[in-house]
Amino acid sequence: MAERRRLSPQTKAGLGTQRIIAFGFALVLLLMLSLTLLGLDHLGQMKRRITDLATQEAVRLESVYRMHSLSRERFASLLQIVVLDDPFERDEETMRFHAQAGAFVQARDRLLAPGMRPQEAAIWAQARVRIQQDQALHDRVLDLALAGRREAALHLLMDEVRPTEAALLESFNALVEQYRQANRSSLAGAEADVRQATRHMLVLLVFALALSLAVAWAVIRRSRQAESALQREHEAAVAAADKLAWAASHDSLTGLANRREMRRRLAHLVRRARAQGESHVLLYIDLDHFKRINDCCGHLAGDEALRQVADIFLRHARHGDWAARVGGDEFCIGLADCDAAKAAAIAEAIRSDIADFHFHWEGQRFALGASIGLVALGSQAGVDDALRAADAACYEAKAAGRNRIAPIRSPIA
Repeated sequence: MAERRRLSPQTKAGLGTQRIIAFGFALVLLLMLSLTLLGLDHLGQMKRRITDLATQEAVRLESVYRMHSLSRERFASLLQIVVLDDPFERDEETMRFHAQAGAFVQARDRLLAPGMRPQEAAIWAQARVRIQQDQALHDRVLDLALAGRREAALHLLMDEVRPTEAALLESFNALVEQYRQANRSSLAGAEADVRQATRHMLVLLVFALALSLAVAWAVIRRSRQAESALQREHEAAVAAADKLAWAASHDSLTGLANRREMRRRLAHLVRRARAQGESHVLLYIDLDHFKRINDCCGHLAGDEALRQVADIFLRHARHGDWAARVGGDEFCIGLADCDAAKAAAIAEAIRSDIADFHFHWEGQRFALGASIGLVALGSQAGVDDALRAADAACYEAKAAGRNRIAPIRSPIA
């Protein structure tokens, strides 16, 4: 007992040093534990934030693209209601028109559900006014068409509905740009947060490095793993945006260009014809007897038939050509740098392949045909002029008995 009480100064100093080291080490461990817990929580919050952002922005972009596509489809459907002679076909198109309106409302509700930032709300306020104007004009056109006043309905459609549609599509494009800018800004902010969090962690690691290398290594490894996870999330968001961009310009069923993309590519050919005097030809193709497949076997069979026919078009498309689906069973093919004789030969090859093609479904066999109109693009041709001429030529082929090619129309001036 007496020996325990009489400790040397060196022993007392050693015990004090041990206590200081133990206290310091415990403090460092506490700092490391706090650092780990806080770091994981912060990284988890950032991950959830970026995941929620990517999901929300993807829903918003998909909703706007859907509304954009439906606006164009409703205009095309309304035009069909005006020009169709067959009352049954007109009734069917009217039902499709109303179904598209329901789909438009669903897309609008998905867009509005998460709420909007001030800039988006301002653009949406303009778009909402244009939607109301557009709907009122649609109702007037529909009433005129169903009343048999087709000429008045067509004039109203072209003179008032089309400009309103164009203004509405501009609003949708402005919304898309706003969402893209917001997404880029949020991602930049998240990356800045990651960098700041990493700096804080490294500062604390310098404190603890002398006594807790193993803990520091574990924290750094966890940080790198979290950063890699965030990078993968970012790459996935970019890939999702690219996929949405592709979907906005292509038909989801056939993989061909959609009507919007067709007009863009046709405008490019028109500009080349105007500027350089090049020779280009537009083919307008309407499938014959396709409705029998839908009536007998249902729309799943009809969809599969359209996919197989689209493959035929792609086989005949040369380098620089393009194919697009512009309606239920209507297609366009742009033949770049192609003279009339070559275009007629390609059209005949397509017609022949479709005539020889037989679609099989659950033991049933269906034959199809193709009525094809051709129009050469002149130096003064416009997109709408070319489409009207090609559609008229296709109609001429159908009126002459179907499954044939109308004589190529001269360049439009």
